[in-house]
Amino acid sequence: MRTFYKLGVVLVNRYVGKDAVLRLIGYFNRRFRFMNTVFVAYPATEEFTKAYGFGRTLHFSKWNPWITGLFVQNGKVGLMTCITNLEHEFLSADSSERLKNLVAETERIRQLVGASQTTFAGILPGVLYAKRIVTDTHEISVTIEAVAKAVDDVLKINCYPHDAPIIVLGGMGFVGKRLVRRLNGREIHSLDLHNNDTFPVSLKGTKALLVNVSRKEALKNYMKYFWQELIILNEVYPPPHVTELTMISEIGCPFYHIVGVEAKAYPSFPSVYKGGIPCCAAWNAGDDMKVVVRRLA
Repeated sequence: MRTFYKLGVVLVNRYVGKDAVLRLIGYFNRRFRFMNTVFVAYPATEEFTKAYGFGRTLHFSKWNPWITGLFVQNGKVGLMTCITNLEHEFLSADSSERLKNLVAETERIRQLVGASQTTFAGILPGVLYAKRIVTDTHEISVTIEAVAKAVDDVLKINCYPHDAPIIVLGGMGFVGKRLVRRLNGREIHSLDLHNNDTFPVSLKGTKALLVNVSRKEALKNYMKYFWQELIILNEVYPPPHVTELTMISEIGCPFYHIVGVEAKAYPSFPSVYKGGIPCCAAWNAGDDMKVVVRRLA
């Protein structure tokens, strides 16, 4: 079945005519207003690039978004596209022009289909913002709202007070700084990984919540400070390996992973997103936006 999917992706994008498909979508969208978002994803590893094509066809989607599917969130459709670049290519010193072209092509696709916004996966929003290629990041505002909802949900599930102390791991990062501002008015302890900030050991034994918005290895580095009453809420993809989850279970910490925003995707995102889509792909539906949180330990 996967082979037929890849063949369809290649045929539509390379041989049938991507623009013809996009104009057809746009024709109907301008009349019925069903599509809201154009999302650009990229593979987590080089191995995953093979999910979107065959051998020599893969280079056609380098820096060039290919149509790969659709998702439905809160009654609106999102167009899924993918580029077959890896993260290190975005961070290279000579990537700026290619990133500008990527943003321009994505905007062209948005205009063709008549969508309201474009969104980018993973580190792309932060890289584009840092290089001043974009000034507005829809992805971050949705992610922040999703994490804030997840914080309230997890505290409520565990019968913790709404004003319980919150530790933000990566609080000085691109997402972390904005999350700290969003949680203004609560007791926040922000950890900047680059400055080796001291973990708030004074909280040990109290009911508190730690939110990881930094990187996956950060949890392992701070695990020695964890205690039984500390809830861990992870926003970072992918979630920790089973060995780390076992260590957290032995401490007794409840561990939750933010799957994403509730939606249906065709084809589905990787299994870790079961029941949802990445927060960065979603659009902000306010109180109607539902966040999928899964307990892993």
